[in-house]
Amino acid sequence: MTDLILHHYDGSPFAHKIRAILGFKGLAWRSVKIPMIMPKPDLMPLSGGYRRTPVMQAGADIWHDTQLIAAELERRHPAPTLYPQGGEGLAHALTFWADGELFGATTGAAFAHIADRMPPEFFADRAAMRGQEPAPPEKIMAAAPRLVAELDRTMHLVEGWLADGRPFLLGDAAGLADFSIFHPFWMLNRAGRKNAALLEPCPNIRGWLERIEAMGTGSPAGMDSKEALDAAKAADPVDPGESEPDAAGPALGQTVSVLAADKVPEAVIGEVVAVRRNEVVIRREDARVGTVHNHFPRFGYIVRPA
Repeated sequence: MTDLILHHYDGSPFAHKIRAILGFKGLAWRSVKIPMIMPKPDLMPLSGGYRRTPVMQAGADIWHDTQLIAAELERRHPAPTLYPQGGEGLAHALTFWADGELFGATTGAAFAHIADRMPPEFFADRAAMRGQEPAPPEKIMAAAPRLVAELDRTMHLVEGWLADGRPFLLGDAAGLADFSIFHPFWMLNRAGRKNAALLEPCPNIRGWLERIEAMGTGSPAGMDSKEALDAAKAADPVDPGESEPDAAGPALGQTVSVLAADKVPEAVIGEVVAVRRNEVVIRREDARVGTVHNHFPRFGYIVRPA
């Protein structure tokens, strides 16, 4: 089977969500480190301009966004399952909440404590990604009391959820809900002493974090970014399979742009080769990697004629 290659950087919470799932499933994978901010010259030929972290590669197939990467890992390696109680819909609903409200509250509080220690280029990059001007560190830090209060309210929802002694959020076994809600807290716990201290009043969360962290991150082996590009060029994309009927979806063979709905400016352009309920696959050509298939979720993305 083709190696799974994760393009990521160590401090990315979304990448750590996938690293934790790889550990839960006990998988071997190749690790390609990418820059935290643009430019990302050895990622762009694979991603077609998509800048977010992480990106997963297998040969000439490229998956974007953790919701779709997790689904692909589950499809390839269904045991242990990410849906141990069968609550797939609930797990996905919690994932959207975690990636939105929880992540926003967590990063807001965390950066309010460390903004003066972050490189200005980081804030400039993230602001440009959303078409905004970067906020000065002193303005971010001045908002700390409000941001910490917002996080405290959000944290206690999860703390109360675990108060009945359950080891994981939906019962006795870990699943997608756990990994989705885990990664913002993982980021908070490693973002300096002040941020880690925010978790001290939450013993249930701290015990749950320890149980997930004990699963590790699988068996990563380092890989040079040029080697990953060569692996894509040497491979042919896998047959994307049957499409699902969808009157509102893009047509097979249509040239489309795929754009994140939350204002990330870079669109990826290619020819549609498969459409499913929560996946669109587009074919692209690039001089450095040849023909690749880029897989995107449809939740949270805008697909329209190019």
